[in-house]
Amino acid sequence: MSDQIEKVFLNQRAIQRIRLLIHKRLGIHIKEGKESLLRQRLWKLIQSNEFKDLNEICDHIENEKDSGLLLRLATLISTNHTYFFREKSHFDYLQKHILPNVKMDSNKLRVWSAASSSGEEVYTLCMVLAESLGKDRFLEKVAILGTDISQRVLQKAEYGHYLKENMSQIPPNYRLNYVESVSKDTFCIKEELKKVCLFRRLNLNMPRYPFKQKFHIIFCRNVFIYFDMPTQESICNEFARHAAPDAWLFISQTETLRNLNVPWKYVTPGVYRKK
Repeated sequence: MSDQIEKVFLNQRAIQRIRLLIHKRLGIHIKEGKESLLRQRLWKLIQSNEFKDLNEICDHIENEKDSGLLLRLATLISTNHTYFFREKSHFDYLQKHILPNVKMDSNKLRVWSAASSSGEEVYTLCMVLAESLGKDRFLEKVAILGTDISQRVLQKAEYGHYLKENMSQIPPNYRLNYVESVSKDTFCIKEELKKVCLFRRLNLNMPRYPFKQKFHIIFCRNVFIYFDMPTQESICNEFARHAAPDAWLFISQTETLRNLNVPWKYVTPGVYRKK
């Protein structure tokens, strides 16, 4: 092991300093099982000659105003594989039990994908809502917001182009109506659906979210695994602050709010309603 590599892999004090910074700024808790991945990412930064050692990386993170490097590290560590119609039972529940009872008045139905990643969840919601409400009604009455901490994945989401190998995740009738071929390797979401969507960068760990409108449906799935319980509680309470009366919250079926003091009541696995 070279001296440089040894310094990265054995400098536990610097590693702990970076873990604490990621937790303090972003709320993301890096578990011990992920620490080796963090070390590998840090080593790549040093190899690329961006920084000479771990202490310089720590100093840069502490002094930077926009948390750019911290975001790069956190994104690499916490990036979660996503795909269209993930946990399909959630979208089935939305179609069968929620959308038929939605009262479409003069206000828009506002839907928020709070960890939208590269857009698959947002565009799945588009397809399901358009199919359930009718395309004309959907285009007139629905607004969908997708937020994520990573600007890179948000740019991909806005672009709305995906590899055709991912098209198999989309049911055939949805493919016919809502996507179109771009090349032999790629497809895209139709422009009329994309016009309903807005993508913005948001750190879920910030104390107050900058929204003026209330949301009727919130999706935040496969995210809480990265946060400790106090941060989970804070996020859920902030969701409630920006939720309309009787709003719905979807988390992953592998996650739970059971031990949190939050104003959301359990309905079915991964589905909660505002108290």
